[in-house]
Amino acid sequence: MILLPAIDIYEGNAVRLLGGDYGKVTIYGNPLDMAKRFEDAGAEWIHVVDLNGAESSGNNFDIIEKISSRTSLKVESGGGLRDESKVKALLDAGAKRAVLGTICATATEKVGEMIEKFGAEAIVCGLDVKDGKIAVRGWKEKSELTALQLGKTLADMGAKYFLHTDVSRDGMLSGANIDGTAILTEKLNACVIASGGVKDINDIKRIKERGIYAAILGKAYYENKVDLKEALKLCAN
Repeated sequence: MILLPAIDIYEGNAVRLLGGDYGKVTIYGNPLDMAKRFEDAGAEWIHVVDLNGAESSGNNFDIIEKISSRTSLKVESGGGLRDESKVKALLDAGAKRAVLGTICATATEKVGEMIEKFGAEAIVCGLDVKDGKIAVRGWKEKSELTALQLGKTLADMGAKYFLHTDVSRDGMLSGANIDGTAILTEKLNACVIASGGVKDINDIKRIKERGIYAAILGKAYYENKVDLKEALKLCAN
């Protein structure tokens, strides 16, 4: 199992938003310094959320380029990647995987074209869920699709990687939606990443035991609820 420590970047800082609310921001410092700490702990991957990209107020590709070039970390990143040119620019900055969000639900055919152009290894399809339905546009709106419905459509287009985020749990330290992620893993026969609410080492153990491909570790790390070295060793064994 892969564990991806997360950095959310906003206005050049590493931050966390409570429940996706831009009005509830905690600043944690320099993103590159944070990435180097993850690297020192033994992480191989990092999950970067470009919050400026998500709200269409620019991007942080320059910071992603620094993380890619100055550490050994493989970068998976998303936030506002709504067209092919932005995905290309992110991958050109050194990211290994681009996480697509809103367009997975609103322009599904376009996602299929990107998978064909950049390859299935480079594209992660976001399945952000709020009250059982796919959430779009920065989690402010809901579609009528379930994660499984959208996931099946994308899998048929060649999608291999999915990021399953339970919006209601994100940043809440309330426990990950392990059952929901495990069902998607089984039904889609794909690599599904659990995101949102991972609260402690026991959550990570349960995710691994369910055969889930990967998990995002965010606030639990920043709030000292999880020892990153210990968690990475658990995932590797």
